[in-house]
Amino acid sequence: MNLKELKSMIAEEYNNYLTEQDEPAVSVSDADVDADGGEDSEETLRQIYDMLKDYFEGGADADDADDADDADDANDADDADDDKDDAENLQERFKKLANIIKG
Repeated sequence: MNLKELKSMIAEEYNNYLTEQDEPAVSVSDADVDADGGEDSEETLRQIYDMLKDYFEGGADADDADDADDADDANDADDADDDKDDAENLQERFKKLANIIKG
């Protein structure tokens, strides 16, 4: 058997396989699509927008989180001072570990 015979045999078997396969059954009725426009399209778009906004911005509790963030802004000034002190302490510790400062 040479390559040409093998290719023709494979093509024949493949064609037989395809003819034996059942066609996919698709069932479509007139109730699947509401073309009468019984819905408010603007309201539907608003619902889709709200769902996407909730998904990408952290959920329906995002408004509550914004209020909590505003309350945290007052504490940010104190945190900045603490961060500055922490940075200085960290630099001093690294210098001590690197034997730049003896002590």
